Amino acid sequence: MRMFLFLSLLATAATASGRCPDRLLMSAYFSGNVHIYDACTGQHQRNLGTGGQLGGAQTTRIGPDGRLYVVAEERDRIVRFDAASLESIDEPVRLPDGFGATGMEFRDDEIWIASYNQSLVRRFSLATGASRGDAVPTNAGGLRGADNGMVFGPDGRLYVPGYNSHSVVRHDPATGSTSQFIAPRSGGLYQARGILFEPGRDTVLVSSEGSGQVLRYSAVNGSFIGALATGLNRPTGMVFTRDGHLLVAVAAGVVKIDPQSGHNLGLFAQASAGQASGPTYLSLIPAEDDAATPIDVEQMGSQFWLTGAAPVHERAIDIDTVVASFGAAFGDDFAPDDVQHRRWGAARIEFTSCTTAHLSWNSSGADSGGFGRGGHVIQRLLSGAATSRCQAQGFAHATGTEWITGSWYGGAARNGEGLMIDVNEDGVAFVAWFTYRPR
Repeated sequence: MRMFLFLSLLATAATASGRCPDRLLMSAYFSGNVHIYDACTGQHQRNLGTGGQLGGAQTTRIGPDGRLYVVAEERDRIVRFDAASLESIDEPVRLPDGFGATGMEFRDDEIWIASYNQSLVRRFSLATGASRGDAVPTNAGGLRGADNGMVFGPDGRLYVPGYNSHSVVRHDPATGSTSQFIAPRSGGLYQARGILFEPGRDTVLVSSEGSGQVLRYSAVNGSFIGALATGLNRPTGMVFTRDGHLLVAVAAGVVKIDPQSGHNLGLFAQASAGQASGPTYLSLIPAEDDAATPIDVEQMGSQFWLTGAAPVHERAIDIDTVVASFGAAFGDDFAPDDVQHRRWGAARIEFTSCTTAHLSWNSSGADSGGFGRGGHVIQRLLSGAATSRCQAQGFAHATGTEWITGSWYGGAARNGEGLMIDVNEDGVAFVAWFTYRPR
């Protein structure tokens, strides 16, 4: 029965659901809002904030609690929303007046925020919003005008664009050191904004707003490789779609670009449709579901077993159909015909090192178990020879998928639940998640 389920999941992973799985979020500074589009069609759906709530909108990210965080630069605030309903929740971080927040990233129990005005990156507690000091001091590595493209790279280091220094600096959290990564104006870089690492490659893209280009650099040493796209009107935020296209925010909205040839495929989403002005940042979040879906009590037991399958792609496993199995009995009373399989939701495992990953899930909407959304960090339970090979090669350069196979769990804080992952020769991962029902 398990083999039948596995084969069924493989077939499901290869078919589209017919409903766009993502929403495209475009932050716009001058209109002071986040404008939301269908990520498949580019059609405008709605705006996020109300009443000037998101003045000077910059970075948007899903946090470790599964909620949506938005930088409101003009208000010196981080604003938090429910990622499903898009209802405003609170303002977990209130920054000093004139801080000039732009970029935002999460690490452990902290939120790291870039300051354009002070040319630094400061750490804040996610729980209390209190400052924990500067991760990147003022002007470290020649940084001037820290901007919203700040991101942790696949090597675990922090990359920060300098809008006024026309450069990118790199910070190593393990050592606390910050150094120049991309030299000022290298390859024609002028007013650096977005940073996007290319999956499966040792390259990184940087949007050069002032020169109208998207430039490609070595992700190893920051050396210039070439221009991917030129002739763009003030390019800023960038994101890859599920089908591998590159979306770039420009003055008129969002353009779609072939990341291989650099060919501009045209305007994908119009800024005018949502009255957006001054696009700054792009991100994708799961499509809207009914966040208030009641729990499906037929799926509940004290312990809960979930399974799913999907290809390993760009160091992540995106499972659109996670299945709950229930209905049978233990021991001699077990009857295969009693087993029922029902869609529980979707899940994503994004690997951040040879031994760590971030697990997130979405079990909301009519076709789900109604467990809600969330996420947390997981780590390997046991390391083996494949783990050692991955670490010897370096995570950014590790080949194959053998290092993924094995047992993973949420560490001491979540001891008692976990995942088993196996990968076949075609690169398709089968994931079994052993957890519990909600209270």
